[in-house]
Amino acid sequence: MKDIKTKQKVQMIKTKDSKANIKHFIKQQTLHTRNMDKDTYKESISSNANVQATNSISKKAKQTFVESSYRATKFIKEKRNERKFKKQNPLPNRNEIHPQKASYISKAKQTVVNKVNASKVKQTSEKIISTPVVQNTTKAVKTTYNVIKKSVSSIGALFSFGTGIILLLVLVLFIGTFGVLAQDGGSNSEIVSLSEEVIAYENTIRKYAKENDIEDYVSLIQAIMMQESGGKGNDPMQSSESGYNTKYPRVPNGITEAEYSIEVGVKTISDCIKKANVKDPSDTEHIYLALQGYNYGNGYIEWALTNFGGYSKYNAQLFSDNKKQELHVSGYGDPLYVDHVMRYVGITFRGGTNPNFNNLEAWVTKNPYAKSGLYGQCTWFAWGRFYELYGYDPGFTGNGWDCVDELLAAHRDKFERADTPKAGAVFSGIGKNHVGIVLKVDGENITIQDGNYDGKTNTFEEAKTDWRTNTYTLSELRRRYGGIVFADPK
Repeated sequence: MKDIKTKQKVQMIKTKDSKANIKHFIKQQTLHTRNMDKDTYKESISSNANVQATNSISKKAKQTFVESSYRATKFIKEKRNERKFKKQNPLPNRNEIHPQKASYISKAKQTVVNKVNASKVKQTSEKIISTPVVQNTTKAVKTTYNVIKKSVSSIGALFSFGTGIILLLVLVLFIGTFGVLAQDGGSNSEIVSLSEEVIAYENTIRKYAKENDIEDYVSLIQAIMMQESGGKGNDPMQSSESGYNTKYPRVPNGITEAEYSIEVGVKTISDCIKKANVKDPSDTEHIYLALQGYNYGNGYIEWALTNFGGYSKYNAQLFSDNKKQELHVSGYGDPLYVDHVMRYVGITFRGGTNPNFNNLEAWVTKNPYAKSGLYGQCTWFAWGRFYELYGYDPGFTGNGWDCVDELLAAHRDKFERADTPKAGAVFSGIGKNHVGIVLKVDGENITIQDGNYDGKTNTFEEAKTDWRTNTYTLSELRRRYGGIVFADPK
């Protein structure tokens, strides 16, 4: 009887003690969570969300791993000690019990969750939880993983003892963040006309563009000059600091000869186009990389390709911030240079002859047909191409044959109803429920671009191939759709 009572007493003590300790740890951790949430809220108010995301997330991830590694190592030691203790003492007394065993795992996991919450920042106004974003994050995740791998020496130990869940949690955070931060390759600014000063330099620009084998990019060079100077001053291309300047001081406005400024500027952008692997004027994805390289210098091009696979607005911001810290200056270049230049380029050049499906605003985040899951429909395609060409919402959300009317209702100051098209027009079929974009008008020949050739809704990956560029006469186009109406740009 005495032995039974003793056994019951020990069991009661063990149970009570274990619950008390777990409660103790949970209470402390809850208080810690509230403090972290409060700090995060203050931080999110005091800084720009996009910049904060790119600057702080890597540091937070490293801190999370270091702390997680420490806690996991400590747990391992406790676990080993406990095993030794059990072998030596089958019936421990109250003073020899290790209540931390039950709580270390939950505490470590909870700490990781808190760290993740603390490092999250409010991203751009919409969360993207969609297949296209996840599919476009591979390169960013690989880059992030390499950073994490270098920063933590005990990742192998973490996996060995079943704590790889910690790494998984942080990688999920990086996927969610970099899916937005690293993959928007679009230029989304409204079109602005060139100045008379820039237009006056067209022949000079064409001369040096031809010498450097980029004559097809004259309109792009004009847009660069427009952004740099508006065509005014003795250094209209603002190319004094370029390595190709061998006659004047390499300081801002060091060049005092306008034609030489153009010669140097054209050589510089030609070099950027080559280093960015631009295939042709329709390759907007690589053109954006070249443009940002003109602003930052060629070092950006190599950096962006190595770490992110190309240009994005957010890695452009990150590069600028890194350079400001490295050089101890208050500003470095223009992170929005691509948007600022492309607003001066004509619609067919700025939107490219082919769609850029890395422009997530056009095809995923702002496209109302994407939100409805209508990938591959003609309306989804026409909305995305319009946004790439013009940089704003066309205003249509209904059926294909209603799109012209909806566009005119939303932008009557910019478009007008017509029976014959202009380049950049939107057309709606009358006899068939269809909508598309007019890319080019050459006499009787009309080049259009439209989607949904398989007649069904697709996945995003399938939709990226379900479109065509065709050329018809106006009469052929009318017969094809049982009548047609255009919304022409004014």
